[in-house]
Amino acid sequence: MAAAAQPGLQQVPQALENEQRFRLPDGCELELLRHPAQDSTRPPLLFVHGSFHAAWCYQEHFLPYFAAAGYDSYAVSLRGQGQSQRLPDMKACSLTQHVADLARIVEVLPRPPVLIGHSFGGLVVQRYITGPGEQAEPEKLPPLAGLVLLCAAPATGNNDLVKRVARKSLVKAAKMTWSMITKNFVKNATACRELFFSEDLPQADLEKYQALLRENASPVPVIDVSKMKEEVPLPPPPSNHPPTLVLGGGEDVIVDRQALEESGRVYGVQPVILKNAAHDIMLDTRWKEAADALKDWLSSL
Repeated sequence: MAAAAQPGLQQVPQALENEQRFRLPDGCELELLRHPAQDSTRPPLLFVHGSFHAAWCYQEHFLPYFAAAGYDSYAVSLRGQGQSQRLPDMKACSLTQHVADLARIVEVLPRPPVLIGHSFGGLVVQRYITGPGEQAEPEKLPPLAGLVLLCAAPATGNNDLVKRVARKSLVKAAKMTWSMITKNFVKNATACRELFFSEDLPQADLEKYQALLRENASPVPVIDVSKMKEEVPLPPPPSNHPPTLVLGGGEDVIVDRQALEESGRVYGVQPVILKNAAHDIMLDTRWKEAADALKDWLSSL
């Protein structure tokens, strides 16, 4: 009888850029993209996506950029998202479940990584450092070298964000909410641009990313909103939390400046806000400005 597949990371040739499958203890397989650096002694980077996205959103620019800069770079598709395993009866996960899954990846990396979360993925990585509910304490999770909140939802969640948009324009708030609920942005290029990208993103790039959003769309929401209400607001981060960067865009219509400033206060840092950058900062016109800012911060670790 063949030996059962073991949980963990499958070893691959160091010189290649690889797509891997990461098997969790319960047998669920996650999509894990990897761009290795040559002979790196720097902390690896583990990128986590937000709603409607998957690991692919880092593949275009960030993974090769940071691998070339000397960082082993990984991007995971959370359980049920992208090309990760999606069972017929699979339901949306809690923050706690996503944190437990990430901890399994972190523990097999060669050294503590920098955990980088975008949008709702930012809530997941913040939950990591406060501990996944009653299942574990923060100090019992594999340690991190750093934490990056990339256009990330603040620890209080997104309710205040939605209210601020509504106060400015009920029409705009209704359009955004409807587009997200119906996923209209995968069919309507204008809606896709308004939510995620800058006005000056070339049309060809917009169509490419819209197609990737559509091809990787999951019927399973990234976070169970009903359970999120039990987990958010998140508790304050521990006093010994890892070094943290808050990085966002001045033209982000989903996570606004006030949200970035809120996260900055929670972690005691000044947020880096890039003028004219939109929500999908890793794909948008100014992706390199964002990558450069992140690389500069990483050099301080």
